[in-house]
Amino acid sequence: MTQTPSHDATSSKSDCDDCDGRCCRYIATELDRPRSKRDYDHIRWFLLHQNVTVYIDRSGQWFIEFQTPCRELQPDNRCRIYDRRPRICREHNNDDERCERFDASPYRICFNNEQQFERYLTKRGIDWQFKALR
Repeated sequence: MTQTPSHDATSSKSDCDDCDGRCCRYIATELDRPRSKRDYDHIRWFLLHQNVTVYIDRSGQWFIEFQTPCRELQPDNRCRIYDRRPRICREHNNDDERCERFDASPYRICFNNEQQFERYLTKRGIDWQFKALR
């Protein structure tokens, strides 16, 4: 089955037209799967910061997400620089399965704070704590 492009030069409507701009309100980057106390401690440190989430997606990949809107997102949820937006934006909605609009949550497990992450580690029997310094 051939999919129609989400936006082309001959069309004035894109798949983004009816969207609330969810993908423009955060950035996320992949993390290596934590394997050591130092890795676990870094994730705890990430989660001590405001507007930061760490999650495991449905395929088991780890990500850090920063809730921060794009400067070019307008109040009507349209992109001010749509015609010259970065390639990552252009490619994002080419596959409906990747668009947040069609799937409310990419998360399999999501940590919004260090306590949630610590409970996750403890429940799985992972030795994540450094010994206290005296």
